[in-house]
Amino acid sequence: MKKKTLVLILVAVLVVAIGLYYVFETKSVLAPKKDVLVWGTLTDIETLNPILSEASAETIMMNGIFSTLIKVNGDLEFEPDLLEELPEISEDGLEYTFKLRKGVKFHDGVELTAEDVEFLYEMKMAPGNIVPSRSMWEKIDKFEIIDDYNFKITLKELDVTWLESWAYSECMIPPKHILEKEFIANGNALTKGGDFSRNPVGSGPYKFAEWKSNEYVKLEKFDGYYRKGLPKIKTIVYKIVPDTNAMLAQFKSGEIDIYNGAQANQYKELLAMKESGQKIEVHKYPAFIYMHADFNMRNPIFADKRVRQALCYAFPKEQFMETVLDGVGSWADTSIAPSSWAHKPDLKRYDYDVEKAKQLLDEAGWKSGADGVRVKDGKKLAFSISTNSGNKIREKFNEICKQEWDSIGCQVTIQNYEAATLFGDILDNVKFDIIVFGWISGFDPDCKTLFHSGQIVDPATGATGQNYVAYNNPRMDELLDAGLKEPDLEKRKEIYYEIQDILAEDVPYLFVYFYNEIAAVPANLGNFKPNPTQATNSWNMFEWEWK
Repeated sequence: MKKKTLVLILVAVLVVAIGLYYVFETKSVLAPKKDVLVWGTLTDIETLNPILSEASAETIMMNGIFSTLIKVNGDLEFEPDLLEELPEISEDGLEYTFKLRKGVKFHDGVELTAEDVEFLYEMKMAPGNIVPSRSMWEKIDKFEIIDDYNFKITLKELDVTWLESWAYSECMIPPKHILEKEFIANGNALTKGGDFSRNPVGSGPYKFAEWKSNEYVKLEKFDGYYRKGLPKIKTIVYKIVPDTNAMLAQFKSGEIDIYNGAQANQYKELLAMKESGQKIEVHKYPAFIYMHADFNMRNPIFADKRVRQALCYAFPKEQFMETVLDGVGSWADTSIAPSSWAHKPDLKRYDYDVEKAKQLLDEAGWKSGADGVRVKDGKKLAFSISTNSGNKIREKFNEICKQEWDSIGCQVTIQNYEAATLFGDILDNVKFDIIVFGWISGFDPDCKTLFHSGQIVDPATGATGQNYVAYNNPRMDELLDAGLKEPDLEKRKEIYYEIQDILAEDVPYLFVYFYNEIAAVPANLGNFKPNPTQATNSWNMFEWEWK
């Protein structure tokens, strides 16, 4: 799984517009329907700089602006993008030789070369840049430019998952001739508030046109795109609709064009729309996305795994899935999806068991106080749980958690935030007790950036990674490292089986469910091809066309 990209899972949406014309409300501009596609998104974004980004909502937009060396298509196969062909890999798996396409232009007309790829590597490793993870980049021993279109990368050690990362937003290629100036002028550092973050230039099928905070982001067709004759849709608008119920309403009314990432409990309603004669297609498919509640182990309450286990036992997961999700989802006890070859089916389960939860809290020394709240060493069992406001499923999850956990002697406070704040200040600076969101990954089971002690985030020292919960288990570290170096599939499976056993015992997260991703699109939108990985469903937006 490469860097797990934050899904956060910020629901994106598109919808069927009425007639041949639509009015984009914010701009009050009448435009031919065939020229425009409107994608609804639940939240505003922080950045459009791929060096700093880790949110799926940003990836959905950046797939239009930037290009990658390779792509992972909807069939989970690699295919070249900026490359002439897939890279040549040495027999020992350490050397990768790449050949770029000639004549690929950035949106300002400057040609993309091997220097731009090397610059991406340099920016990911620059100490002043607060990047989501340096895991894949730290493995590079040597980057050799052969000429403008050919380069070779030599790894320090074998990593059988390394190539996949080049297909995702982490490896979108920025223009050195523009971004290097900002990097130097800002004291050898890039920030999400920098000019490039809000005015990006890439080599993708669409040029950045406008970003109006909390309203929309607009992209326009790039006539110099290297795939001749593409894209065919002139304008893409990402309209911000900060509530999932409002998203569905706008899909029904035709104010947005495609509903991507619809809520599980909206699936039947979308099907009913199609069955009633509306000209839409509704896709439902297993995705590499899971919802989770993360325990911040810097908090002494959650340092004891018995407390974490107790809270898992005290959550009615099966009931939640049936009632809140309307049965659309798969039980989760691990980070590895049921559709993966590495998924272990017989893991320790945390079925709803209130008495077991109370017993574990008793064993951990948390005794009931006079007011019913448990106390240990004079400290109450009090903590907060947070998610992004407007996501109704996550908000309902928090409400159920509070109700159930309060009933066993906890004192739970719900503190939800606007998404940009939750996934910015709160998550990045680990200002949470329990945080609820979703991860989306690649199709490989690697989860090192999430659970390796070397990936623990520390705002005080600038240490980056995606181990926001400060989970530390030496055996887990050994296994995560070994899983990247083992080429034999059966031996890798054994490694990831043990990793999942440890996760099920230690529960750094309360794993909730794996998504069945839902996307509803207009029946006349051609070449919309769902992708279950972190490439997201906009991975091939250059091919979309109105039929």
